[in-house]
Amino acid sequence: MSILQLSPQVIELGTRDLDFSQVLCLPIEIREMLGDPNKFLAEKVLAFTTGSSQICLILFKNPADDWMLRIVYYDDPNNPKTTGLDNFLSQSLSGQALRDRLDFCSKCIAQKFMRKHKRVVDLGGGSGSYFFEALKHIPAMPDGFHWNVIDKDEISLQEGQVRAEQGGYSQIITFENFNFNDKKALPKEDEKADFAVLIGVLCGMDKDTATKCLRKAKEHIKPGGQILAATLLKKAFDEDPRTFRILCNVGGWQLRPKTMDEVLQCFNDAGWGVREVMSERKNGDGQYAIVHAVAE
Repeated sequence: MSILQLSPQVIELGTRDLDFSQVLCLPIEIREMLGDPNKFLAEKVLAFTTGSSQICLILFKNPADDWMLRIVYYDDPNNPKTTGLDNFLSQSLSGQALRDRLDFCSKCIAQKFMRKHKRVVDLGGGSGSYFFEALKHIPAMPDGFHWNVIDKDEISLQEGQVRAEQGGYSQIITFENFNFNDKKALPKEDEKADFAVLIGVLCGMDKDTATKCLRKAKEHIKPGGQILAATLLKKAFDEDPRTFRILCNVGGWQLRPKTMDEVLQCFNDAGWGVREVMSERKNGDGQYAIVHAVAE
């Protein structure tokens, strides 16, 4: 079994004693091992989680796979009903936070970005979930509006293209197979977007990498363009450590949640003027920092 290259935040989470005794979908032995900082990395634990959970198996193979999100989001008509460990993970506080993030951000996008003759670039947008969800929050498609997804996951892009064709949106949403940080992904000046969407991409980045990513995002939009970005806060690990013990310490999802001050510093250092800082929860105290900012 290979040794995971754990992020500092995941390493810290791994030092905690956690109580899995009420997670009844797990065998008693697995519950005990998962809660013990010295036993959760046993091969037996990984074999059980990846063998009984689609979410765990997908994350172990490819943490950037868009399919995991679609299982949690339930936005694919062919998605199997989750049971057992998948049900525990998708119905956890963090699973709910993902669904709330989708709902909240899509409403923001619909209100702020989906306008006549405007362009949105969805950086690391996978199968375009936020475009399709935002459609629910607009009365009609604005004239001349265009949405472009850039992602390096070819399978996710193909799935998005099929969905667009089935819905009649293939002239409105397009998909490009690039790492948006690469120079070859950068648009010509007259093709730059008015708005950028960057949701979830920063969650696995340290502060320096996140700052560089935010600088690169500016190169995809016009001067004075705007961005809506969402990234995980440290509150998530403290609020729902059992879910992240399974997904991160065992499954290998190397998230790097940040404090709110760290998030704001990344935006400021990258040359973004922060307009609003929001949360996926109505009370404003959620697991994600959702930032609306303008390029300076």
